[in-house]
Amino acid sequence: MSYAEALARIAATGGGAQALASHLATAIDAGVLVEDSEWKHLGLAAGKDQAVPPSVRNLLPDSFDGEAEEGVALQPPADARSRAFPIRAGGARLGWLSIFPRSGTVAERRPLVRLTTAQIAIELSRDAGGGRGRRRSFWDRLLSRAYDDPVEAREDAHARGITLAPGYVAVAVEGEGLDESVAAQKNAELRRVCLDVLGTRSGEVVVIERGGGFFFLVPAPLDIDASNARTAATLIPRGITRAGIDVHVVGGIGRHAEMLHVARSVDEAREATTIARRMFGGGKVMPYEDLGIYPLLHRGGAQREEWKAFAERVLEPLRAYDEKHQTELVRTLRLFFDVGQNIKVAAAQLNVHRHTVFYRLRQIGEIGRLDLDSPHDQLTLRAAIAIDALGS
Repeated sequence: MSYAEALARIAATGGGAQALASHLATAIDAGVLVEDSEWKHLGLAAGKDQAVPPSVRNLLPDSFDGEAEEGVALQPPADARSRAFPIRAGGARLGWLSIFPRSGTVAERRPLVRLTTAQIAIELSRDAGGGRGRRRSFWDRLLSRAYDDPVEAREDAHARGITLAPGYVAVAVEGEGLDESVAAQKNAELRRVCLDVLGTRSGEVVVIERGGGFFFLVPAPLDIDASNARTAATLIPRGITRAGIDVHVVGGIGRHAEMLHVARSVDEAREATTIARRMFGGGKVMPYEDLGIYPLLHRGGAQREEWKAFAERVLEPLRAYDEKHQTELVRTLRLFFDVGQNIKVAAAQLNVHRHTVFYRLRQIGEIGRLDLDSPHDQLTLRAAIAIDALGS
């Protein structure tokens, strides 16, 4: 397949600027950075050992040829061979495509750069001029917390042809270890499967591409819709396997958030993705609310009130059950850990049969949606009990 045919295939599958940048980077063995006219990242592709500046905004000379057919030489600290090429549509400059060669010069790769620049210009022109661009700009504003008034947000959305749901659940999904030569195709397949799994009758699932992955905003007007969205999202890895797609994924699921605060759910989904990868080895799409103490440990600098709220969130369902049914689940749990998880000793100190302790522990797991055999869930429970004791 020729380079031009590959570009057309990427465009047809909705790969966007990121996939086009990755394809060019592989073909010419160079780092590639794509920015729009407002210096927003649209695509970045570089080898693991290659440093690419976050932007060329301050690396462009004060004056340069407006056409810049051979590219604009970037100023230090960029390598002297680096060049930035304007992305144009007619007389309008839509952004910059910057090349950072590993070897050789940009001149010898100019035909491929020209083809890629032209294809990215088509993509940007289509987005900027059509409804897709107007809709995407709304979601960018909403996720940047630009709206203070829900009425303003709804009116702006309506003007752009968007019907907003009262609430959303954000789901982040990333394919891991994808070779750049197949990343665009694999991501297109990943996107399709995720939409199939997350499909809902409550409204259109919004797809936002970020870096090498996706955010899906799943409409959730009611709590039951949010619960269904969480359950569906955890099944994404299984759906990918059933579809026969050889992609190892990792992801996170944010908590249910009102429309105006959907950025919070996105932040939680992103954080859950990081924790799922680092603490659970990836291969899962994990809900933020099931990560126990890890978000507080990952974030660092948590205030006393946050720790206290965490402990209350973990122990309150058990306390509520104790109060309603006159049981001793919290006491049993605390004693179970105090005696080194020895069922016999715990039963003796509680003056009950061993089977009663087993039954209570099973109840604790079911009520708190926790696995007492899991070291991760044990850490959460031990921390909650300690925080509760220190604050009492």
